[in-house]
Amino acid sequence: MRLNYVAIELLLILFVSSTYSTSVNGRFTVDQIDSTKISVIFQINTNTGVDDLGGATIVFNFDTTAIHFTGNPVNDIDYTFHNFFNGNYSTASVTRPMVNQIWVNIDLPFSSNNNGTIVAQDPSWTDVVTIHFDIIDPNGTASLTWITTSPFWGIYDANNSTLWQLGQFEDLFGPLPVELISFTGTLLPNDNVLLEWKTASSLNNAGFEVQRSYKDSKEWEAIGFVESYGDPNSLVEYSFTDKTSHRFPIIKYRLKSIDNDGSFQYSYIIEINTLPLSYSLSQNYPNPFNPNTKIRFTIPTLRSAETISVQLKVYDILGNEVITLVDERKVAGVYEVELTTSDSKINWASGIYIYKLVAGDALLDSRQAFVDVKKMVLLR
Repeated sequence: MRLNYVAIELLLILFVSSTYSTSVNGRFTVDQIDSTKISVIFQINTNTGVDDLGGATIVFNFDTTAIHFTGNPVNDIDYTFHNFFNGNYSTASVTRPMVNQIWVNIDLPFSSNNNGTIVAQDPSWTDVVTIHFDIIDPNGTASLTWITTSPFWGIYDANNSTLWQLGQFEDLFGPLPVELISFTGTLLPNDNVLLEWKTASSLNNAGFEVQRSYKDSKEWEAIGFVESYGDPNSLVEYSFTDKTSHRFPIIKYRLKSIDNDGSFQYSYIIEINTLPLSYSLSQNYPNPFNPNTKIRFTIPTLRSAETISVQLKVYDILGNEVITLVDERKVAGVYEVELTTSDSKINWASGIYIYKLVAGDALLDSRQAFVDVKKMVLLR
């Protein structure tokens, strides 16, 4: 009887603390940084890509001489979880049991049909939590170190009893050489976007890679590079013009500040609304023309309707209607219409023509609609 009892007890211990063949890796990625805050994403992946994470306690230290919390970490202020808060998980929190130590705590309640969160397979990464530190020394070092030897450390499979094996955990260690004072964007009349930023210091900084993304997209593309030319102790102003023809109403930009040793950090993200703020009708181009010309007009963001009626017509010099180019409802945006005079159904003669834009839901009452008229010249 005693042997059976010991055997059962041993099996129970092995079940509770068994080690799984899945190995887990971790890293820190700097997401945003400015003169007062640095946001770091804690990411993990596995060697399988099919295992879901259950409960976990992950421990790391940070260098308090450069980055810090003003108090105990507060959810949605000092940190934000990704996929591991609410839903299947009952709690998820970031705590600071010591001044320079962080615990990431994830709780998946035990049940007979646990469903955790699938963790990406190496080399892809799954975001766990973004932590926002205060910068107390912009010229210091951002240092975060994994403490995988902590007795409290544990990353479990969704059964909450199978411990994942430790793989590679990359520490974060790098200077904060650039103090970004401001980063702004302006939509120009020609639809280009002017980006401007100022730095207060740029020690060992090689320059800035300008990156762009579109709303709801997680992918960033490099669109230019601006070399650093600043005195480490002076205020320096930079600018870059994005001359791309934009297809989306919202554009996001960030700066990748690259150091001479190849290390880098990201700025905070700014968004530019490319939708026009007012109605407009542009002069056709080319003008004079033969046989084709283009006409551009803009419809602003509307408060009361998603679409609005738009008419664009061409008249001869006597006021006779020649052709209707647009007669439909439009959403806010920038539009360009091409007029061709090679249509044999219309007798296009050389001379002056009038094109007229009427936009509004009360097209029969010009007092309640936008109306603009311009001349163009056809040369045969």
